[in-house]
Formats: sequence, structure tokens, C-alpha cells
Amino acid sequence: MSLSAGSTSCVYIRDKDNAWIPAEVVSESSGNISVRINHKFDDLENCSPGELRDVKLKDYEGGVLPLQNLDNDTGNLIECSDMVDLPFLHEAAILYNLKIRHKEGKPYTRTGDIVIAVNPYQWMNQLYSDETRYLYADKLIWTQTKEDAKSLVEPHVYETSSLSYRGLAVDGMDQSVLVSGESGAGKTETVKILMNHLASVQNMASGNESDGEVNDIVKRVRDSNPLLEAFGNAKTTRNDNSSRFGKYIQLQFDAEDPRQAAFSGRSVPSCILAGSKCSTYLLEKSRVVSHEEGERAFHIFYQILGAPQSERENLWKEGLGDATEESFRYVGYTDTHEIEGKSDGERFYETVSALDLIGVNSDSLHTLLRAMCIVLQLGNLVFDKDPENDENSTITSSEELSKLARLMGVDEDDISKALTIRTMVARNETYKVPLNKSSAEDSCDAFAKEIYSQSFDWLVRTINSATCAEDNYIVEKNEKAPSKFGMIGLLDIFGFESFKVNRFEQLCINYANEKLQQKFTIDIFRSVQAEYEYEGIELGDIQFEDNAGVLDLVEGRMGIIAVLNEECVRPRGNDISFVSKVNAMNKDSESLTQSRLFRDNEFGVHHYAGPVKYDATNFVKKNTDVVPQDLLQCACKSTNSLVRIELKASADRKAAAAESSSSRGGRRGGSLVSQTVCTKFKGDLGSLMTNIGTTRSRYIRCLKPNTKKQPYLMMHNSSVEQLRCAGVVAAVTISRSAFPNRLDLET
Repeated sequence: MSLSAGSTSCVYIRDKDNAWIPAEVVSESSGNISVRINHKFDDLENCSPGELRDVKLKDYEGGVLPLQNLDNDTGNLIECSDMVDLPFLHEAAILYNLKIRHKEGKPYTRTGDIVIAVNPYQWMNQLYSDETRYLYADKLIWTQTKEDAKSLVEPHVYETSSLSYRGLAVDGMDQSVLVSGESGAGKTETVKILMNHLASVQNMASGNESDGEVNDIVKRVRDSNPLLEAFGNAKTTRNDNSSRFGKYIQLQFDAEDPRQAAFSGRSVPSCILAGSKCSTYLLEKSRVVSHEEGERAFHIFYQILGAPQSERENLWKEGLGDATEESFRYVGYTDTHEIEGKSDGERFYETVSALDLIGVNSDSLHTLLRAMCIVLQLGNLVFDKDPENDENSTITSSEELSKLARLMGVDEDDISKALTIRTMVARNETYKVPLNKSSAEDSCDAFAKEIYSQSFDWLVRTINSATCAEDNYIVEKNEKAPSKFGMIGLLDIFGFESFKVNRFEQLCINYANEKLQQKFTIDIFRSVQAEYEYEGIELGDIQFEDNAGVLDLVEGRMGIIAVLNEECVRPRGNDISFVSKVNAMNKDSESLTQSRLFRDNEFGVHHYAGPVKYDATNFVKKNTDVVPQDLLQCACKSTNSLVRIELKASADRKAAAAESSSSRGGRRGGSLVSQTVCTKFKGDLGSLMTNIGTTRSRYIRCLKPNTKKQPYLMMHNSSVEQLRCAGVVAAVTISRSAFPNRLDLET
């Protein structure tokens, strides 16, 4: 391949329908250029080959149009498996390189150490066969070579898993793989592919291409991920199996001492999968009680309702015997009864089987699934104004209340009072305050969300107990158990989000992405440094966009989180006051956007991926997230041990955290601040970043090529937006900031 001599006249121009389109320069005059559209694609909108257009150079960075990469022999666009090899590397070149590979059925492309995974919307057997898995393990782990091993294979997620395994086994350094992308981009599937490969690599060491016998630990580790999908995933408008939470899976390995391996004549020490641990973040609790039209609640509800009638009757005959989705308000009508080719009824048995594998069976299984039924039944309660006082409320669905009482094992009157009356404590005095209809409905929804959330957390802890190496790994006879396990972490976390209406959840998600983007930028900068040192080229000052200002706005001493926490402890704290204080205290921040067009409850943040306007409605309420004592006392009376024990344990943990905060001499309201959602998430995110910071990080950026879920089709505008949000364009900017164009050295 060589560059075409006429490549300097072949450029890309911006286009509102297609982001970038190929064109050829016809003439130039005083900063204006006339171009002729010259593309060969049949899926570009509103632009015909041969069409003439005028463009202004001042609208382009540096007053220069980005050049096409054309092959001298064919005149076609060059396609590279590693985009670092593209002579002209910029946003348009990235887009069209990915487009060509996507049309050729090549979902994976790399940019240096970053693998970009474009969702192919089809399963490609040849890409994930035993032979392919063995090929990547052989070339990247077991084969010794002086050249860059990646040059021996096409880009693939197996490349990332193989290099992670080798990094742990040979270099003795813990690894992490950070998988990101928007909903529907394929993050969950990518993590499953990575896990399956890592779990089987050691089996390939002897040249055995098949998995063969799988021990119980490996089976538990593999099956725990689909189990989390049942309780943590849901159908959205973008994705039928969307993860509604973030997770960090730490695969634990029994890594052989390199000296022992060398003594035995092996250049690569063995690494045996010994167990796993999982941490979860920001479960979308609001989906328990409501979802948009065309979407669904969490899968587990539909699996229970899709189970055979005998199973439903055994679980809860009174409520599930003849029930359908429309029997429960929280679920409602759906026209989707299959997820990824399997019916909800089939998934029910898979979930029950996976639960049995981690020791949840018989009574504990019955308890867990009946807790899900309690959540469903709470949604069927109907509240109305008290006929004697409009400011009070009453439950008018007496039959539904009776069903719930029998299901929970709690007296009807106790449930009714817990949901319609709030106990208040002030100055050592306790008094009862009746709730109006709206507040009582909110109270019921809050109870349902808390039961589901605590059940989910219990399930995660149960999975960890059944899979962690410390409790489950058994070494061979006469061998000593490792004092420390090696680790490969897999982070599957929500990508940057920007919708028409952005709420509290989007702020938390985008905050997490800002933290990850900061690490990503630092890692890319270091890799560029290493490359230039290897080439013997002096590296000058590299300019790149730093998002420290955004992070200071969000998590700083007077930032959004601090102001929101302060508003949560004020007796009459509210969303509008919160927004006003954020604007006043951060008026000099370049990352805060203010506009006269914003309402009193709106504010803007200029994130690394672009500006986002937030609607602060219910920010204070969602951040507080404290379960009232009335509901806790009701839960403690339940005969369902999971509801009774887990809600009380959660409340005790929060109280202990508050007590710890107070004992450290916290300021006014410090004990309440320590319990807020933002405070907890900030702490969890800090721990995650600390853990990842001790590892050698690798990145997989998942891309959703179109909204039609159609193979071989790439929609340009949304794809470019995702590339920007994923930091791929920023990575290119850093890597090419010193020498933007690269040509092979011919000797």
C-alpha cells in the first residue's frame, strides 16, 4: 500500500446528515474551496456523488480540510486493522476506517492499545471458535517473539484477554480491562466473551483447543454473570438486554512463581482461575416501579411470570396462579417475551439452575423469589384521599392489601400505617404525621425499591461468597495455598449519557465517566511517551484537554456534590435552592454552563464529551434515599427472612456510618451527609479508581453503529458522537499532537 499522489486533493468535509463525507477539491479562492462529492457508499444520506459544494476553510481546525487516506493502486480508501498505521489520522479517517471494516464483517479495530468493538448485530461463529481462541492464546501468550505480538493477529477482544493473562503470568502485575460504551453497544456481551476466554486459557497451555472438563469454581464464575443479568438487566428502547448497573468483576488467579516455572522449563508461568469477586454500582432502582413505553422492568419479573403455572402456584398460588404481566402495575403490558432468542420461561429455569450452583435453592430460593413477589404486589396497592381529610390518605384496594399482608406475613393494619403515616422525631419528641395521597404512593414505591435493592445486594454477596478464591479454591495435594491471588479486573460500566432530559442518574453516570476519562487520558499520554522513547524521538510539550476543571466542579469543596449534600440536611432543602447555590458558588468555573433559557431547576455542565443540561427535579429526594423507620419496622415484622434481615442490616450499616462520621468530629449534618447516595457513590468510585490504579489497564471501547440493530450499517452522526464520548478522538489527538502524520520508514 502506498499513498496516492492525488491524495492531497481528496479530503473530507463536514455534513449535517453524515458528519463527514469524502470529496475532491475542484478549486480554491480566498479561503473558500469548491469540492466535488466523490464517495462510493450507498448508505450516505442526502449527498450524491458528483455534487458540488462550497466550504469555508475558517470553519475547519487550522484552516485545513482533513485528508483522505487513498491507496495509490486502487484509488480506494485505505483500510487498516490498527489505525495508528493510517498516514492521516483524524476523526473522519477513524469513522471511515471503522465503516469499511464494519461493512466487511470485521467488528474489531485497534488504535494502539485500545480495541474498538463495533456491535455487528450478529453472532460470527468463526470469530469465537475454539480454533480462534487457541490462536490468540498461542500467538500472544505462549509464543516467544521479539516483535510486537499484536502485529501477528487481527484486532480482537481475545487480544486484550490474552495480553492481560500474559501480563499477570509473566510480568506478575495485576491487570484490568475497562469496557465502556452506550446502551446497546455490546458491553455486556464483550465482558462475557472476555470472561470465557480468560477462564479457558490455562486449559490451552497443553495445546488442548477445547475447554474439556470445567471445574465447579470456573462454572460458578461463568454462570454468575448471567445470574446478575436476570436481576440487573432490562429491555430498553436501545437494547433488549441492557445492564442497569455498573460492575467490576475481579477474576482471581493462582499465579505460579516464575522461578518455579523456569526450573520446570516453562517460559510462561501457569495462571489458574481460582475464583472471582464482583462489586456493583448504581443499580437503577427507579426501574422497579416505572419504565418508559416499549421498555420493560427487570428481567426476573418476566421470568417469574413466564414460568409454568405449576411453578408459579408453588411460589405464590394466590397471586401468580392465573397472573399475566398486566396483572401487576409495575410490570404492565409487553410485546417482548424473548430475550436473545430465549423465552422468559426458559430463562426462568436457567436462573433457577444458576442460583442452585451458588447454593440458593429450596428454602432460600423460595424466599428470594417471594421477595420479588412482594415487590410486584406493592405496586398493586391503590391510594386515595381520606374521605374525612383530603390531606390524609388511605389504601382503597383492600383485596390487594390482604394479598400483600399474607405474602409478607404482616398484619394489614401494620402495612397500612407504615405506608400512610410517617413517624417524626424532633427535640426528643415523637409524633405521627399523616401522608397525603401523593406522599403515600411515593412511600409505597420507595418500599418496593428498597426491598429490590437489598435483595440485589444480598444476591451479589451470595455470589461472591460462592465464587471468591479465599473460601472456595482448593489446591492440589502437597501444594501450598497462595498467600495472595493475582487479579484481572473487568469493568463493565455505563457510558457517557446525554438525553433530552438528564436527571440525577445521568449526573452520577457522567461523573463516573469523567473519572475514567481522566485515567484514560493519563494512560494514553504515558503510552505515547513510551513509543517516542522507543523510536528515539524527543517528545515536546503535548497539549490535550484536561478535565480536572469538570471534576472539581462535581466533587470539589464547593462543587455539585457538596452543595447537594448540604441541601439534603437543610430542613427545607429543595432542588431550586440547590441549583441557585451551585450557580452562585461556581460562577467562575469554565465547566459550569449557565443560560437565561434555563429554568430555575436546570443547570449545565461542560463535560469532556460535550455540554449536558441537567433537570434537578428530585435531586434532593434521590440523593437522600433514607428508608423511614415506619417502613423498616414493617419489614422487620415480615416472615420473609430476606426482607426482614436485609433491610434492617442495611439501616444498621447506614447508622454505623453516620455514627462514625459524627465521632470524627464532622460538621453540622455530617452524619446525614455520610448516608447520601452521592457520598456513597463518590467513596465507591474512589475505591474503584484506587484499585484500578494499581493495575496495568487496557481499554475496549464498544460502539453502537446504528439504532436499527442492522448488520453492516453505520450511522455516521451517532457513531462520531460515541467516538468522542469514548475518548477515542482525544486519544488520537494526544498520540498525534507532536507528529500528526506517519509514514513507514523505507530502508
